[in-house]
Amino acid sequence: METNLAKAISELSLRMRLIKSLQEEKSSIEQLSDRDILLLEMLSKAGSMTVSQIAALHPNISESTISTTITKLWRDKKVVSKTISPENQRVTNVELTDKGREILTVYADHQSQRYKALLNAMQLSEDEKKVLLDIIQRTLTVFDTQLAKDKTAAEIINKSDF
Repeated sequence: METNLAKAISELSLRMRLIKSLQEEKSSIEQLSDRDILLLEMLSKAGSMTVSQIAALHPNISESTISTTITKLWRDKKVVSKTISPENQRVTNVELTDKGREILTVYADHQSQRYKALLNAMQLSEDEKKVLLDIIQRTLTVFDTQLAKDKTAAEIINKSDF
């Protein structure tokens, strides 16, 4: 049963990514990678983060790669701002720009449309929706416990709307 469930989740994930790709093709907004969007979402929740804090949330990616990504988002895409900390000139603070917030709004709208389509396709009864919500909340609790081991991730999670 678990193998079938894992396969079904994988197939569902593939279809959701395909729908996302189709949405992005039709959209006039700046195309960003999943890593770029995650970085913008983290900044949206945290407000301001240092390059080191952002890098700490990506343990398999070097700080120089994260720094290069941030520079691209700053210089080329203009979705983040960078400022040198007056207290420590070796520290760079990163924040969302208005353009970054606009792009996140469009991405969130696209995501909302995909989730609504998913829920409509599931054709859940009210009782089934309650069960699904309970399962998702339990899953979030487990993930939050794992993520809480990282101070920066825990701070971002604590600012979450859910």
